[in-house]
Amino acid sequence: MNREPHAAPNRSRFFWWAVGLITVLGLAVLSFAVVRGYRDGLVRQQLQRQQQIAIHLQRAEDLRAEGDLEGALLEYQQVMVLDPENPDALAGMRQLLAGAEGGQAPGLPTPVQPTPTPTPMNPLEVIWADAQALYNAGHWEAAIERLLQVQATDPNFHPDQVEEMLYTAYVSLGTEKSNAGRLEEAVNLFDKALALRPDAVEIRTVRDVTAQYVDALTYWYADWPQVIRLLDDLYQRNPNYRDVRQRLQKAHLEYGESLARQGDWCQAAEEYAAALAVLNAPGVAEKEGEYRLLCEQGASSPEALPSGTPGPETSGTPVAVGSLGTGRILYSSKDVVDGRYHIYAQPVTANVRPVSLVADAMQPALRGDGQRLAFRSTRGDLIGLGSFDPATDLRLRFTTFAEDHLPSWNPQGDRLVFASQREGDRRWRIYVAWADGQDNGSSLGFGQDPEWHPSQDRIVFRGCDDQGNRCGLWTMASDGTERAPLTLVPGDARPTWSPDGRYVVFMSPERDGNWELYRLEVATGVVVRMTSNPAIDGLPAVSPDGTRVAFLSNRDGSWKIWIKPISGGAAQPLSEITGVLEDWLIHKLDWVP
Repeated sequence: MNREPHAAPNRSRFFWWAVGLITVLGLAVLSFAVVRGYRDGLVRQQLQRQQQIAIHLQRAEDLRAEGDLEGALLEYQQVMVLDPENPDALAGMRQLLAGAEGGQAPGLPTPVQPTPTPTPMNPLEVIWADAQALYNAGHWEAAIERLLQVQATDPNFHPDQVEEMLYTAYVSLGTEKSNAGRLEEAVNLFDKALALRPDAVEIRTVRDVTAQYVDALTYWYADWPQVIRLLDDLYQRNPNYRDVRQRLQKAHLEYGESLARQGDWCQAAEEYAAALAVLNAPGVAEKEGEYRLLCEQGASSPEALPSGTPGPETSGTPVAVGSLGTGRILYSSKDVVDGRYHIYAQPVTANVRPVSLVADAMQPALRGDGQRLAFRSTRGDLIGLGSFDPATDLRLRFTTFAEDHLPSWNPQGDRLVFASQREGDRRWRIYVAWADGQDNGSSLGFGQDPEWHPSQDRIVFRGCDDQGNRCGLWTMASDGTERAPLTLVPGDARPTWSPDGRYVVFMSPERDGNWELYRLEVATGVVVRMTSNPAIDGLPAVSPDGTRVAFLSNRDGSWKIWIKPISGGAAQPLSEITGVLEDWLIHKLDWVP
């Protein structure tokens, strides 16, 4: 009896402990059941979705077999709603599109017994469905192509929806290009979007900021005050845009150095002070103090490197940096929207955009009188070499082989020399043809990269001797005779004459282990290296006055046209290439007045 008072509290504690344990276990079991039920629900939804997709795909195939193409299209559209990137639905819709455009849907069996004529499928509906599927999947370039095709086929077909989708696709693709650093293409796409929505303030702001940054880079090394003005304005508007802060500081420093080389110590010190105000960096304050002291002392001659002193890219007598020359540089590239090659004319003036001259064409060569542009045609019905007359928009066809490359005019402007792999052995040969559309050309033997002398019956080309040895650059007459070697390095390529015939400028990957430019003096055979950069430098073109050379380079991460003096000096960027270069070696530059 003495233990009873202690036993009751123990039993009470045990009871509540048991209740608590049971409660925790119950909650755990309940939570597990809820989670498992939720997961099982998701699995069931996914399975149901997959079953619905399979059912729609099977119905689509059945309807195609029965000839009901519109019904099949609707089933494929249902699949795209459930799975916007379903490969089977995309493939089926493209097959229907190809069949609708060609008059017969691929893969449809021929009925054994006569059947009722099905309702003809509207090709426009197929294109529209394909555009919607590509749009929903975020394939912006392909979606734009289809939407433009819809507009061209019937401007009244869902005009508001087509325009809205085009606007969104242009903005989205422009944003992708901008994020990838392809700013010229981004600006072009934003311009297309603004043509549809001129009041889109946010996109206009993005476009203007991007264009201003591109303009600043275009003036880089050519006009430092203009670069600084553009970057400073951009920095005040959006100090976090890309690397504008670092760029602005660099521009002040570069301008300061150029002023110091001229002995303008006071202004050089001001530029260094401005650079410090933007971003402090080691050594900037010390340099500013040095130039400030020279300014106060009234020093009259600079101790720094004189302007124009040969550096790693100079040879001979340097030409002062700043002037890029005159005229236009013709080049070709592939448009990011329509996927076609275009020939552009880029004025040799900073901050001026190129003009598209002709579509479905590449490798431009303007005749001496400026009245006819020869090129390699990529248009399906005009494959081969052709020409375009800027004054009349007349387009002619000269040859009919897709393998014909790199046309070049003779001094009289009535014949063309070019290279081709048209023969069965696929070896490069050089041909000469009359530019009248009646002559596919006569072979002059093996070789490639030909260019006619500006004033003589002489052709420079890449080739070898008759035994296939001594490969390099050669010259010959227009009938294939009088062959003579200029260089004996097999990698020497793309030779181009200076207007007076004194020099041949070419590119080569073999001489220094990288694609660089070289200048050959024809009379002496002396070869001088013109560029020295780890990036690609190629496709040279000499200015009409013979003082400068334009070339293509990706030396700062994107393809640009660069210009440098033929006698030596620093290279300066002119403009970024519009469009894309999927294979830079198949292109060509031509510098014209």
